[in-house]
Amino acid sequence: MTVSGDHYEVLGVPRDADTKTIKNAFRQLARRYHPDTSTEPDAEQRFREIAEAYGVLSDPARRASYDARGSAGLAGATAEDLWGGIDFADIFGSGAAAFGSLFERLFWPPAAGRPRGQDVHLDLVISLDEVLTGGTQEVTIRRPGPCPRCAGSGSRPGTAPRRCPGCGGTGQRAVAGRHGPLMVRQVTTCPECAGRGRVIDHPCPACEASGRALREDKVTIRIPPGIPEGATLRLAGRGMPSPMPGGPPGDAYASIRTRADPRFTRAGADLWHDLHIQAPDAALGITAAVPVPEGQARVRVPPGTQPGSVLRVEGKGLPRYGGHGRGSLNLTVILDIPRQLSARQRQLYEQLQAEDAGRRSTAGGSREPDAPRSGRRITADASMRHAGGRGLITFASVLLLVTGAVNLVDGIAAITGSHILITNAHYMSGGLHAWGWIMTILSAMQLLAAAGVWAGNQLARWFAVAVVGLNATGQMFVIPAYPFWSLMITAADVVALWVLCAHGNRENPGAA
Repeated sequence: MTVSGDHYEVLGVPRDADTKTIKNAFRQLARRYHPDTSTEPDAEQRFREIAEAYGVLSDPARRASYDARGSAGLAGATAEDLWGGIDFADIFGSGAAAFGSLFERLFWPPAAGRPRGQDVHLDLVISLDEVLTGGTQEVTIRRPGPCPRCAGSGSRPGTAPRRCPGCGGTGQRAVAGRHGPLMVRQVTTCPECAGRGRVIDHPCPACEASGRALREDKVTIRIPPGIPEGATLRLAGRGMPSPMPGGPPGDAYASIRTRADPRFTRAGADLWHDLHIQAPDAALGITAAVPVPEGQARVRVPPGTQPGSVLRVEGKGLPRYGGHGRGSLNLTVILDIPRQLSARQRQLYEQLQAEDAGRRSTAGGSREPDAPRSGRRITADASMRHAGGRGLITFASVLLLVTGAVNLVDGIAAITGSHILITNAHYMSGGLHAWGWIMTILSAMQLLAAAGVWAGNQLARWFAVAVVGLNATGQMFVIPAYPFWSLMITAADVVALWVLCAHGNRENPGAA
């Protein structure tokens, strides 16, 4: 034991102070200089002096010897002699366990060979905001600790363990022997105290001499900014206690896990976010509002941005752990294709498609004219748009109008018996008179069909095919009477049929 100064001065009490005054002085000074909480630079040394002074002055016999002979009266006193009988619960109340473990750590250092306690591993889930700014989290570690009733001594309150006479408090026993010319020294665990170095004559009924009780420790963990995913923080001495008194406790290790965030995906110090935009925005460019860890920011999407492109925003990621600056925010461009279109939207998209098809056909290239960008080949119904466009539609409609008008005039002439202005002739009565009614009806239907073809109506196209076919067949009956005009009209009907069948259009791309 090391004597440091005058014990009365250390505690700040007069030499005639009673036991209660000495206890109160020790309680106040011990709380002030507790090494784990005090901010004083020499807290541990001052705590040792305070504890040593109280150990001497709290015992009447040792105090009398100290008053009579000074430091010489304490020669040979050990830590067990001074503090083994201290009732920490009586002095510190609810804080007795903390002071008991502190005394064990400072004044009963672990003996060589005593096993270390097991480590404790736990997962600490933190938010992205905590990664950004850092912070603290309080966790609960459930582990055995000093018994609050006996302050970890294992002895009944009011009694103290005694030093093992077999090993002198070391917990080990050395046995020396000679084997021939060699002297062999073997160190074994002391069988009398099982390596504890102390013998408990009066066990504590609460912990049955183990000195341990299950408790929950609140531990505050400091989280540095930018801590990586999966990093491990070490909490020294916060693990399981040693299975033997005096042995060092284990450590606690907290593995960091980042809680999933609906806004971002974390990749080290970088963040990733899917930026959804519309097709016009990708083509023309747009200034979009995007989330950042602190809130929102505005990012310019340049014109012509392609799906799957990545826009990098420097300095909007997470802090770089142990470094300088911050990572990047990476925006993956996702193109949203509308599933349903209004009539106006469909019209505008069709105009863009037609113009794009025209540019592709004039620009050439390895891609076939009838194959759109998606790779799906265009059907025959849509080929007119790419092969002839508006010109074939106009040509087919004019043929239908001309032949329909001529047939209508012929039919009316056959019904009324009038001269036909176009052919300068007239139909005879009888069978041709009845046929005139048929021609008139079919011609009127053809004129209506021609208007539908001009408007780009699919049903009108197929209706025109049927009507023109019947009209062309009807012209065969008047070829003997009017061979020139009938042959010309029949030829025009055949050409119109070929255009409608071979180069029919799905819709009129030029219709407004």
